[in-house]
Amino acid sequence: MGRPFVNPRSETGYLSSEELIGAFEALSPDDKLKLAAIEAIKVRGTRFAQGELVHEALCRALTADRNCPRDVPFMAFLVETMRSIASHDREAWRRTQALPDGDAAGSAEAASSAPSPEDDLVQREDAEAIRAIQDCFNDDPEAQLVLLGWQEDLRGAALRDATGLDQGQIDYAIKRIRMKMRKTYPDGWIT
Repeated sequence: MGRPFVNPRSETGYLSSEELIGAFEALSPDDKLKLAAIEAIKVRGTRFAQGELVHEALCRALTADRNCPRDVPFMAFLVETMRSIASHDREAWRRTQALPDGDAAGSAEAASSAPSPEDDLVQREDAEAIRAIQDCFNDDPEAQLVLLGWQEDLRGAALRDATGLDQGQIDYAIKRIRMKMRKTYPDGWIT
């Protein structure tokens, strides 16, 4: 018998199952702490408990439900996969809350509340903008944690709890974010 997970996409453009496992095992203790902090932010409002979202992201990568391109840092791939899974889980939960059992009017209402093509485009553009901003801080894990917290509308004590950073670290990360954004986008963000 073979291994339980075999990635059928062994093209050279994506990491194989063995490479994914190796990349995960090669994560430093600091990277694993960052993953746990990011997961603590992302699991809010989902059915996932702490530790399950990272596991789910890895399983989806190993089963080729998600493929990690070779030119993308593994940590960034894992974080983006966790974000996507959590977002889909929250949306599925909202849909089930909007549908009363056996209510045809409720299902028609849910269908009419589906995002319009324009809303979908705005959401995709927002996701691309967020990714572009996060890419500016690949070398600054504290700034990444603050940005992820802001993305989840966390402020103050909630941001400190979710990131594991003290107020001084958060303030300094915010200062670095502002300076880098002014330098990178001197005329403001182009939409």
